Amino acid sequence: MIVKPAITWLNRAKDPDLAVGTNTILKSMAENRVIYNSPSPSLAEVQAALDNFVRGTALAADGGRTATSAKYAYRKALTDLVRQLAGYVALACQNDLPNLMLSGFPHHKPMRQPIGQLSAPQRLVVKHGIMTGALVARVKPVFGAVSYNWRITANQSGAGPVLEQDSAAKHTFSGLTSGQSYKIEVSVLGTAGTSGWSSPISMFAD
Repeated sequence: MIVKPAITWLNRAKDPDLAVGTNTILKSMAENRVIYNSPSPSLAEVQAALDNFVRGTALAADGGRTATSAKYAYRKALTDLVRQLAGYVALACQNDLPNLMLSGFPHHKPMRQPIGQLSAPQRLVVKHGIMTGALVARVKPVFGAVSYNWRITANQSGAGPVLEQDSAAKHTFSGLTSGQSYKIEVSVLGTAGTSGWSSPISMFAD
């Protein structure tokens, strides 16, 4: 069976619930460093993003447009980091449900484990994100995938690939250079190892 952290709640959670849920994860992982000894991103990074989000939420209480916009930006920064942290937890828990529960993340219902190497992901789609300098990539979910390995490379001489890991079949690349073209690919990690890379898609960041 395959166990993995759930992350769909990140989109649905109300602001107070997102803050409480993230705080639970940070506290649980800090208390279980034997299992989660090298989190990526670091717990300090996630804590800083959470602090910014909590402050932004308080400032947005008066309904001001600028403060509200800032709060949404802080929320996105926080949820992006928590998604990346879920990818780390999916590997570090070693497919053990009790270990996963000790991370503080909610979990999906365990799935039957597929046999053999997973196929390369199919139907990769890339679109512009809501924020400037963001590209959102989505691929058809791969049954049995423990995590998705996203690779982005600037289409310019000497540029090297940047790898980001996520537990979801959707990922947002942020902080990109406006007007720069980027190539995006994705592979998946299963119990039998890593799949091949998907067919790449290139798009300019806005």
